[in-house]
Amino acid sequence: MSVPAEQVEAMVERVRAEFAPDPRLVVFDVEVEVRGEYVALVGATSEPAAADALHHRMAELNAWTAVSDEVVRLPEGGAGESIHAVVTAAVAPMHAAPRISTTQISQNVLGSRLLVLRRERRWLQCRSADGYIGWVHAGYVALMHEVEARAWEMGTAGESWIAVGARVSGANGETTVRLPWGARIVREPDGTARLPDGRTGWPEGEMVPAAMRTQAFPRTGDAICASAARWLGVPYLWGGITMGGVDCSGFVQALFRMHGHELPRDADQQSRTGQAVDPGEHFQKLRPGDLLFFTEEPGRVTHVTLSTGGAGIIHSSLGNGGVARNRMDGRRNYERELVRIFLFARRVL
Repeated sequence: MSVPAEQVEAMVERVRAEFAPDPRLVVFDVEVEVRGEYVALVGATSEPAAADALHHRMAELNAWTAVSDEVVRLPEGGAGESIHAVVTAAVAPMHAAPRISTTQISQNVLGSRLLVLRRERRWLQCRSADGYIGWVHAGYVALMHEVEARAWEMGTAGESWIAVGARVSGANGETTVRLPWGARIVREPDGTARLPDGRTGWPEGEMVPAAMRTQAFPRTGDAICASAARWLGVPYLWGGITMGGVDCSGFVQALFRMHGHELPRDADQQSRTGQAVDPGEHFQKLRPGDLLFFTEEPGRVTHVTLSTGGAGIIHSSLGNGGVARNRMDGRRNYERELVRIFLFARRVL
C-alpha cells in the first residue's frame, strides 16, 4: 500500500499544530523521507513528544516495512559539550536564521542566560529565559556548563547587580562595556565588577543589587509608568529591548521584567496574560500599568501600549518613531488611528 505524499505532509502538519504550534517557542524541523520500502523521519525538534507522536502515527499507517526515527532531540550537545551560555556583549541580537543578514527577532542583554539547542558553524540556536528561540552568533556569548551558568546567576563569590544605565571601565579609565537596562554583573567584595567572560573593571552609573530590586523597582503600575518615562525618546527598533532601540513589546517586557514581572516577548503572546478589563467608553477605567492591544492585521494582535491611567498611554511605535506618549482621546490623526485599531485591554498586575 502506498500513501500519497500530501497525506504524509498533512500528518506532519497535524503533529506540528498539536505539539509545536508556535515556532517562536518550539523547534520542529522534521521531514519524512521515503527510502524504498521504509521511511525515515529526519530533522530536529525541541519537543520530543512531537517526534514520538509522528513516529507512532506513521507506523500505524502500515504502508512501509519500517519507520526509522532519525530526528535529533534538542538540545543536541554531545558528551563534554556546554549547552548553556551567558551573554558577554552589551547586547546579543537574536536572528531568525544563522546569518547576519536575516531579521533580528529579539535581543538579550549582558549577563542573560541562554540554553543552546544546536550549532551551525559559529551560530548557536538558543532559547532565552522568556522561552523565545533564535540564532545568536557565538561571539556574543560564553559557553558554560550548567553549574557554571547557575553560579553566575547566583553571583557566586560576589553579589549580583542589575544595571539601569551604567558602564564598566578598565584600569586605564577607558570603557570596557556599556551596560544596558537589565544587564547583570557580579560585584566583587572590593567593589570591582566581574563580567561573565571573566573580565573585571570598575562600575560607574546607576545600578541596583539584584536582592534589592523589588524595593528600587516595586511591582506597581505607578512605578512601572515612572520607569517608562525614562525611555521617552528612545528610537523604534524591530526586535529591540534596550534604550539603544526598542519595539513595542520589547519595551513592555523590559519594563515589567525590571519590576519583577515576567511577560512573554511578543504583543500577541502578552495579550494572553492577565485578565480582561473594561477600559470604559472613553478609556477612563484604565489604571496605570494596564496594557492595551491593537491590530493592524485582521485576526492578529500586532501592537501593545502601556496605560499611564485613563486615556494616557506610553509606547514604542513606528507612528511616533520611538517611545512617546499619546492619548486615546487625543485629536492627532495618529491617535485617532490608534482608537480605530484598538482591540482590548488587560490587567497583568
